[in-house]
Amino acid sequence: MCILLALARGSAAGELWVAANRDERLDRAWEPPRVLRPDPPVFGGRDVLGGGSWFAVNLEAGFVVAVTNARRGALPRERSRGALVVDLAAEHTVPEALALLSEQDLTRYGLFNLFLGDSRERWLATNHPFSRVEHVEAPVAAIGNDPLGAPGDRVMRAAERAMSMRELPADVLRADLERLLADHEGEDPLCRHGETYGTVCSSVVGLAGSEVAAYHFAAGPPCVTAFAGVALPRHGRHGGR
Repeated sequence: MCILLALARGSAAGELWVAANRDERLDRAWEPPRVLRPDPPVFGGRDVLGGGSWFAVNLEAGFVVAVTNARRGALPRERSRGALVVDLAAEHTVPEALALLSEQDLTRYGLFNLFLGDSRERWLATNHPFSRVEHVEAPVAAIGNDPLGAPGDRVMRAAERAMSMRELPADVLRADLERLLADHEGEDPLCRHGETYGTVCSSVVGLAGSEVAAYHFAAGPPCVTAFAGVALPRHGRHGGR
């Protein structure tokens, strides 16, 4: 996945919206969101080749883990970036996932940027150009293929547009995030198209407190593929719309 926006805004319980495009080789097989781990329930798309995920949600605790390649075409290494996403999402809380992340030798993975967060706290991690984990203080976090400390125009433009949406009603915000992911502005647009590589799917997830309040998915480039609400497995009070 090669662009991710996380937008937090205040309420009694806290609210977080995460919107992301996955850019990948067009011939790399993947599966749409499904249960990846049963206990606690981890839900997300599955990379068939690597067996992991680019975007996973812990439905019980209500937090998101997602990864982008830190450089377009970044090669895999000893350990799978997608497997790291699922392993972190299978922890019971964000602090437990953060503790697991801190124990990893991140140099064993292909170059990545990673988001971990819920409605209360958000973290970014990377192993390019060196390994680090940092707490997000700003209401909007954005990651793409660039190093965390040097975001390019594509990432900065997306973050600025997401920031302008913070006061919108939830349904309007979700729809605007979906339109943003389909954007073709600039030389390197958010929705990418190529003969062998491009945007293959998109996700928009809304968390209200620890509840997964919305999960929408486009099973193709979002500029030509409609988002649809994803039916989440019943688990306590969690449910997408």
